Amino acid sequence: MNKIQLVTGVGAAALAALHTFVGTPEIADPLLASELEDRAKYLNFFCWHIVTIVLWATAAGYLWSAIVKPSVELVMFLTCMMACIEIWGVLLPPGVGLSYMTMPQGWLFFPIVMLAIFSLGYERRRANAPGSGPAN
Repeated sequence: MNKIQLVTGVGAAALAALHTFVGTPEIADPLLASELEDRAKYLNFFCWHIVTIVLWATAAGYLWSAIVKPSVELVMFLTCMMACIEIWGVLLPPGVGLSYMTMPQGWLFFPIVMLAIFSLGYERRRANAPGSGPAN
């Protein structure tokens, strides 16, 4: 078992839980109560739940790879996706004149991305360790 990947999965699940149980009442519920045009309101609500699904699926993927069946390819895919979200989340606030105190979400992906990168390095070292090759 890749323990770093396990911690990555737990961190991703914590982020998904934060998004779902703290973010929904703070962001999605006020969105639905807003005076926005219905099309814009429900499109944003739809996107909110797409993010919810992606976050939980990401946590499940990291945990699956850590516990059930190691998959470097899956972890690389999830990590690239999380890194792209992180970069966008870090660039957006200053780009629209907001502080990170107002919109810190992009930084929440940083520890997950770093842990995932470390877990890939651990997996590579483990695969190259003496005696880890195929049996003759």
